[in-house]
Amino acid sequence: MEYSHVIREYLSSCGITGIEEKLEQLTAFQGYLREANEKVNLISRQADAADIWYNHILDSILIIRFVSFSQETILDFGSGGGLPGIPLKILFPETRMYLLDSRNRKMEAVRNILKKLDLTECFPITSRLEELDRSWEGYFDVILSRSVRQERVFKQAMEKLLVRQGKVLLYKSQKLDDLEIFPFYKSYNISHPRVGTRILIEIKKEMFHMEH
Repeated sequence: MEYSHVIREYLSSCGITGIEEKLEQLTAFQGYLREANEKVNLISRQADAADIWYNHILDSILIIRFVSFSQETILDFGSGGGLPGIPLKILFPETRMYLLDSRNRKMEAVRNILKKLDLTECFPITSRLEELDRSWEGYFDVILSRSVRQERVFKQAMEKLLVRQGKVLLYKSQKLDDLEIFPFYKSYNISHPRVGTRILIEIKKEMFHMEH
């Protein structure tokens, strides 16, 4: 299958081990996501197999060219259909992954997908980011956000939720105007011919208030 060949090639080029087993899990996730999407609008209702593989799964894992995870506690903010959190959890099973979205129907569908995949240490949370209670403060090593336009209220919440050495990783295309609220960040080109222009933005917590 062409899709799995493209994913396999990318994983291999990034030095991922245990590729066949992980590809099997990603294939299962693709099927469950497509099935769930017919009932709950997790991604575009028009999404076919190519869309899911390239625009959602491959897009979610593009960051592994520059970032790898081991035992971090990670928050996927605006997770929707479990993206990018579930594909990254499959690639880095030793992480603790929390999938956050404010829409209950989406999180119920994600909960069912997680049960079918039998993923451990992967937890859906139904809440708005800024409404997470104080017990989550200083809890996350990394916050991922793939599809959310950044606002000051999110920046303030993320600062509280991150550990002291924590960081935010944002998936972006060419439009970066919402990054004006962050004075300093690093950017990495993670574009891929099957996905198009993609940029990874890394913002360390210590950079949140640095001045130019």
